[in-house]
Amino acid sequence: MALTLVSFKLCPFVQRSIIVLKEKQVDFDIRYIDLRNKPQWFLDISPTGKVPVLQVDDQVLFESSAINEYLDEEYSPRLHPADSLTRARNRAWIEMANQLSSSQFGFTMAKEEPSYRQNIDKTHAVLQQLERQLGEGPFFNGPEFALIDAAYAPFFTRQTMVDNWFSTEVISGYPKVKNYGEQLKNRPSVVDSVVPDYDKIYHQRLEDEQTWLYQNGSG
Repeated sequence: MALTLVSFKLCPFVQRSIIVLKEKQVDFDIRYIDLRNKPQWFLDISPTGKVPVLQVDDQVLFESSAINEYLDEEYSPRLHPADSLTRARNRAWIEMANQLSSSQFGFTMAKEEPSYRQNIDKTHAVLQQLERQLGEGPFFNGPEFALIDAAYAPFFTRQTMVDNWFSTEVISGYPKVKNYGEQLKNRPSVVDSVVPDYDKIYHQRLEDEQTWLYQNGSG
């Protein structure tokens, strides 16, 4: 079965699927596109015009949650919890991970201070809930890495860079979240889920967009 993942180098949702593929040690090809100049072949196969798209032989899957659940059912080891209630709770908290990625994108890409502040507040609102939810760790459900951890990992990959560049220290007030992030961002599948020059591409994107954070931070 041939797998090809269509990607944009900075997309956190693509990164989730790469993490799952790496965890399962599944062979796959990756094809990068520019989302600001989407090729027609991509628009022809992506109903939403978004990445990731996973081509499975001649079939196409879209939306990272659907892709990751397919990969989890098709390839071992299983990363979703065996218990149905825990599995359902994980799916619900993946939606919170979606909100976290959205608000992070919002404050990093904001052009004006009010939008920046609004999205920072949204980020803190999710982090406060996540802090209350996390247990002893090291992962969301405890000792075992799960599908939900692949959903949260991209936030920490980006936030580490943003904090280093601009001294935002968004997660500094959340000890459980901070420890969770350390465990995730140092996991081999997460480290290997981005291109080698990811930090340079990401920083250049913020500079090109002349975001409020880039112009007013310390980076």
